[in-house]
Amino acid sequence: MKKKRKPISKRKRARQRNLMIKFGLVAGLILVIGLAGYLALRSSVNKVAKDTICDNVYIEDVDVSGMKADEAKAAVEAKIAEYQTVAVTLTAEEASAEVLLSDLGFGVKSVDKLVEKAVSYGKEGSLWSRYSQMKDLEDQKKVFHATYKIDAEAVAATIAEKIPHLENEAKDATITRQNGAFVITDEVEGVAIDAQESAKVIETYFNEEWEKDGGSITLVTKVENPKVTREQLETIQDVLGTFTTNCGTGGGRVQNIKTGAAHINGKVLMPGEEYSANAAMEPYTTENGYAEAGSYENGKVVQSMGGGICQVSSTLYNAVILAELEIVERAAHSMLVSYVEPSMDAAIAGDFKDLKFKNNQDTPVYIEGYVSGAYITFNIYGKDTRSADRKVEFVSEVVSSTPAGKKFVASGDAIGTIKKASSGYTGMKAKLWKVVYENGVEVSRKVVNNSTYSASAAVYNVGTATDNAEAAAIVNNAIATQDEATINAAIAQAKALIDAASVPAADAAAQTPAEAGAGTTQ
Repeated sequence: MKKKRKPISKRKRARQRNLMIKFGLVAGLILVIGLAGYLALRSSVNKVAKDTICDNVYIEDVDVSGMKADEAKAAVEAKIAEYQTVAVTLTAEEASAEVLLSDLGFGVKSVDKLVEKAVSYGKEGSLWSRYSQMKDLEDQKKVFHATYKIDAEAVAATIAEKIPHLENEAKDATITRQNGAFVITDEVEGVAIDAQESAKVIETYFNEEWEKDGGSITLVTKVENPKVTREQLETIQDVLGTFTTNCGTGGGRVQNIKTGAAHINGKVLMPGEEYSANAAMEPYTTENGYAEAGSYENGKVVQSMGGGICQVSSTLYNAVILAELEIVERAAHSMLVSYVEPSMDAAIAGDFKDLKFKNNQDTPVYIEGYVSGAYITFNIYGKDTRSADRKVEFVSEVVSSTPAGKKFVASGDAIGTIKKASSGYTGMKAKLWKVVYENGVEVSRKVVNNSTYSASAAVYNVGTATDNAEAAAIVNNAIATQDEATINAAIAQAKALIDAASVPAADAAAQTPAEAGAGTTQ
């Protein structure tokens, strides 16, 4: 059987009620105090606007307290700009150079993120963590450290400019042709600056050691292998192509041809290397060995520094195509030249006409160029892997031609005289064929280039000087027609007119005074 519960006395019930009231009052009081504390705490951490940086906050050594984001960013960037003029010393082996931070592409990574962190400090996270951050700022700085960066390409360029060579740099093997034989020197292994690894070391230095003022950084070096070795140069044994043209002797033009050939002579082209004849021979100045001589300009022959260099490039062109190297760029002259067949020339003109070619062989080639007597010769040496039964020939074909014609110009010579002032040039279209033979039998024929040469009229001076205005007008009018037959007829007419006018004058001069006075009125 269940026991019956005793009824709670009134006194006990009253005591329980009083306890509950007291508990409620205490809990309410605690809640009120807690709420008041929370509100006070919240008010404390929110005393700085969300878009404003708290006091005692720094980005590196820049005090950004009280700044908004854009102001802080401007202040940091101004400091970065200030750093650009700071100098550091780069050292490698025995060499050193002082450079500015601007030379290294110095900067700071993610300035915007740094500023964002500074603005949000004391504004994010729980109330207690924010309060803790704000309290810390009362006693100590909060410093946001930047990550510095440099530009690897700028570092490489600066090293190349400021420390271009070390004393123990690598030396290539060399080859020269002396007394008809090749002389080779050995290569030498050396030490070079490793620009890529040095850039990493420089960046690490700025982030871990730099004290914001000067400093010295040791660059990374590496073993440098020569680009050209004796073994490579010893493959140069055979004549791959040779060509000679007649350049005459004496004068500025021949001087220029000798100078141009000398600038090219001895050049070694490694496999895949491209060569510019113009770059090798320029500048065309007195200091570089050149003189004034005739050259083509806008279809005319004019005097210019370096006149004659086109014969150098044209002779070289023919040696190169016989060696079967790759032609990258070649241009015809504006008018025909006399020293090679049509389409076998290669013009040099400013920066728009050049002879460029590439060594398409697996081994190096050597270019020999010289003037002997009245002839310029270029030889291309290398390792000939072509079959002995194979022969290459280049054939010029004239496709069409345009006569030079004549141009008549009035001159101050005596009327009726005609003198040749300059020779004309026949206009022409031509092509160059490469013909390959094997065992004496043609196996291929293809067009190497197509060339167009402008016609240029021969200039003749036609004399128009005379006291007879009518005769002079007759000749001048005929010159305007540019028709030779008309001009010749006008000259004959003018001479007859002058002769006829001279007869009465001669008769009058022969009369006696009495004869001259006969028939006159007294």
